[in-house]
Amino acid sequence: MISRLKRPLILVLLAILSVAGVRTITINNSQDIAFRPLDLDPAHPGPRRIGELVFENAWQLDSPNENFGGISALTRLPDGRFIGVSDAGTLIGFGLSNDERMDRPFIAPLPGSTGPDLDYKDRDTEGITYDAQSGQFWVSYEVNHAIRRFSRSFSRVSGVARPAEMQDWPANRGAEALIRLRDGRFIVIAESVDDGIHPALLFSGDPVEKGSVVSRFTYRPPAGYRVTDGVQLADGRLAMLHRSISLPNGFAAKIGLLPLASLAPDKTVESRIIATLASPLLVDNLEGIATEEKDGNSFIWLISDNNFFVLQRTVLMKFRLAERDKKKKPEAEPAPGFESL
Repeated sequence: MISRLKRPLILVLLAILSVAGVRTITINNSQDIAFRPLDLDPAHPGPRRIGELVFENAWQLDSPNENFGGISALTRLPDGRFIGVSDAGTLIGFGLSNDERMDRPFIAPLPGSTGPDLDYKDRDTEGITYDAQSGQFWVSYEVNHAIRRFSRSFSRVSGVARPAEMQDWPANRGAEALIRLRDGRFIVIAESVDDGIHPALLFSGDPVEKGSVVSRFTYRPPAGYRVTDGVQLADGRLAMLHRSISLPNGFAAKIGLLPLASLAPDKTVESRIIATLASPLLVDNLEGIATEEKDGNSFIWLISDNNFFVLQRTVLMKFRLAERDKKKKPEAEPAPGFESL
């Protein structure tokens, strides 16, 4: 959509993006979320291979609820439902039935995001991750450099941490990507970029619990891009989502794979890029990534943040990892220095 805009409108978009997320939570109303199918390329509809990904489906999501939108991170539950968090402190949940119809949608304020003494910094959620065994969720906050843990079904806040290693990150450029690894470790990557790299942290366990050991490393995104989210695949690798915006091309996204074994204290790591989405293909401000394993295939789901801006959309996209990529050998042993984490 952005590629069809005139340059003055793109400049307006950039101005809006610079202050995106400054909203006030209002009383929740409609729980309806409608979606309509989209083509990756209207000129060539249907499945299509992009790098090492095969496009499966895409949808535009809409709701009359004024708090719908701004989705900055996404996670997928074992029952197939998705949970997203917005940069206005809203939980957005939905599923897709077997015939790809919307299932059990809901839109609600994130617990702890409303109240007379709270403001934008208490709502700017940028990352979400989930533990299927305990049913707990962790959410990262970009402005106040915090991580909150929520009990099953988000019934209550069960813990809050403000790690010292995150407190020197710039305001409004804090925790962007939050990843829980299956072995219980956590990765947090900042939105800020210094000399082309993101500061990042690896926690030996739950960052909310005392005693979790923290190691610093850095992440190098593709030139001109910034990391927005990440998720661990079934084979152990990390799938990383990167986004860029430029004139006159608008938004673009790159998906990369990062071997977990490449991480080491004080090391700079980067992903191997497997796909690029750019105009004229369907692309928007892609900020969330989730994964699904089904019938021996790995699927990657992407979702966009519309910044509550009329010229942007909430787009959900589904891709399948290509067959040759799926048959990777098991990962190597952890790099020296990370064995105990």
